Amino acid sequence: MNIAMIHFRVGATDGVSLEMDKWRYILKRLGHNVSYIAAESHGTDAYIIPEMSITSAEHKKLFHNCYEALTDYAHEDDLLSDIIHLRDIIYKKLLSYILEERIDLIIPNNVSSLGLHLPTGLAISKLIQTTSLHVIYHHHDFYFERERYNHPTASFIQQMLEHDFPYHNERCQHVVINRLAQHELNIRRDLNAYVIPNVFDFNRLPWKDDEQSEKLKSFCHIHDGDITLLQATRIEDRKAIELALDVTEELYRRKDELINKTLYNHQTFNQRSQIHFIMAGLNEMKPSLYEKLSAKIASMPYRIHIISDDIGSEHQSSDKPYTLWDTYKIADVITYPSILEGWGNQLLEGVFAKKPMVIYEYPVYVSDLKPMAFDFISLGSHYMKNDQGLITIDSSIIKKACDELIETLTSPRKYQKMIETNFEIAKKHFSYEALETHIKHIISNI
Repeated sequence: MNIAMIHFRVGATDGVSLEMDKWRYILKRLGHNVSYIAAESHGTDAYIIPEMSITSAEHKKLFHNCYEALTDYAHEDDLLSDIIHLRDIIYKKLLSYILEERIDLIIPNNVSSLGLHLPTGLAISKLIQTTSLHVIYHHHDFYFERERYNHPTASFIQQMLEHDFPYHNERCQHVVINRLAQHELNIRRDLNAYVIPNVFDFNRLPWKDDEQSEKLKSFCHIHDGDITLLQATRIEDRKAIELALDVTEELYRRKDELINKTLYNHQTFNQRSQIHFIMAGLNEMKPSLYEKLSAKIASMPYRIHIISDDIGSEHQSSDKPYTLWDTYKIADVITYPSILEGWGNQLLEGVFAKKPMVIYEYPVYVSDLKPMAFDFISLGSHYMKNDQGLITIDSSIIKKACDELIETLTSPRKYQKMIETNFEIAKKHFSYEALETHIKHIISNI
């Protein structure tokens, strides 16, 4: 078949773009022709429709007036007119491409579920209504999962969300990435969805120490016998990085328990050994909250390295000489304390890197991942917010997690068993081979 995958951007490092690339790889391996349609491309071939942009001034104006305040229009009918006008432009360009390339199947990714860009979602609906296209929606997030879409400025916006995000007819199949979304879509719209989790290529070459990772160790002043914890995610409110800071602080307070102990890697933690905490992701936190997180970071007694400005996608960049994969190589432990995730791509990355992981049991983890019997160090599934608006959990849970962390770091047998168990579970359920089985199934329904 000729298949077109649709998203706001392609070739980027956001979760949706990365999963699209994985789907395209499998679909092409199965013999299909696959192309991309997007508003912007980061080094990947795509049919570009600029009007689908979520970064343009026009989009920002529409979004503000749809969900925040109707300040740029005298009447809501004028807002509706602009939405419909943009919908028709996008629709015509989509239709032209579909006909010219003889597309049989479209796979919209999030454009018909999130409500982020109303004209694009409406254009997809119109395209389905006016053609014989088959559709596999790949829903990563829904508008009803996000607070920002809960208070539309006009009743017609709510009607659009309920009817077109997603639109459905007999040629449409729906894919979600977790069971909670599957259940919610069924309750809200009486639509059945197929769960296909995010995946990782577990057959790729393992990440091992090399010249570049040794340079990164030197850059961070990490020496033999030190212990390094990595927070690989972006800096965001829901990532709850403050919990990882608390775990690392507890480990630092108990340094004396580690003195002269042989670590899992046969190095000795001695009087000069240090505890390091690396933050590798971009800062996307609200400025007011990041200011409070920064104050907490400044109060920590151990060594913290905020290195996102030095992390690029390729080693060739002189101003960003390291990659995210380099940070995994030099870490002894991965922290993943997110309180909310649609899935958890970097959880799979940590498992592939064969590192122990300290995790918070966010809802999708509990529903979709915990039943797999992964061996993670848990921070529980209940949190609070302090008077600063930062995430906290009971100190007894932090101490218990640190007990297990110390035991793991000082026992080569426990360390090895933990990382190998997790790797084999993930490879079985969340590999490219598992994705291929899922895709064959939904394609067979067409």
